[in-house]
Amino acid sequence: MDLDHLQPARRRLQLAGRHFFLLLVLAVILFVLYWETRNLSLTGVAAVLFVAAHVLAALVVMVGGRSLVARFFRKIHGGSAATAPETEGLTIRWAWFYDLFLRLLFAGHVPRIMRSAVRLADLQPDEVALDVGCGTGTLAIMVAQETGRSTALFGIDPAPEMIARARQKADKAGVDVTFQTGVAEALAFPDGRFDLVMNSLMMHHLPAALQSRALAEMYRVLRPGGRLLIVDFEPPKAGLQKRILTWLLGEMTAIDNSKLLPRVAAAGFSDIRSGQTDSTLAIYLTAIKPVSS
Repeated sequence: MDLDHLQPARRRLQLAGRHFFLLLVLAVILFVLYWETRNLSLTGVAAVLFVAAHVLAALVVMVGGRSLVARFFRKIHGGSAATAPETEGLTIRWAWFYDLFLRLLFAGHVPRIMRSAVRLADLQPDEVALDVGCGTGTLAIMVAQETGRSTALFGIDPAPEMIARARQKADKAGVDVTFQTGVAEALAFPDGRFDLVMNSLMMHHLPAALQSRALAEMYRVLRPGGRLLIVDFEPPKAGLQKRILTWLLGEMTAIDNSKLLPRVAAAGFSDIRSGQTDSTLAIYLTAIKPVSS
């Protein structure tokens, strides 16, 4: 049977699908622009740059379509470390773009995720905390703002670019956080140094074996009775949001956080608890290093 006469209709259908996708992603970008600026007082150059970044993202989508956007997200989301300190995990180096990238990817959920993390951290006066894989320092800085100068906070990340950006943000926020390069699987701190070890949106960057090594290191640097806090991306399990993210990001959404619990237990932690943060796109896990370990 000759089906050549159906080819034009098929091409029109494919083109319509492409246009629908572009309009959908453009709508998401514009919504994020509105959501992120509704409570901000941006003027002058800051406002121009903020809007320009979102317009640029929209143009990338419109020109390149799904395949280019997917490659872009994979590129920006991380790659193997190329300079010291070396790690087998993924290292994000685009510090200048990272915070905006999270806003786009999580569509306004980032503030809720971080507020949940600060609440769960519950850092007390005179306690010492470490943020592993701190990125641009958002969580450590927010914890420092919440607790004041009576606490000591440290943040490590394998990317020097991230550390430089974190220091800039801390200076601007007027908080005292010590940021330095380092890797999760070989923490450059003595045994029992910290009351709290935390990380946010980091564990999914580590392959399974590296997660176990990193958890062992977090256990080592915690004092007996010290607390572990993990907050990480939880891909949607159903609905339109899942279909869009899976279609756009592919294997990047194949994260199974249920496998993290037995690894935390195997590292020696007890009183392990997990649940949903204030965002549907992130979960938390807390645990304790036993006093008699």
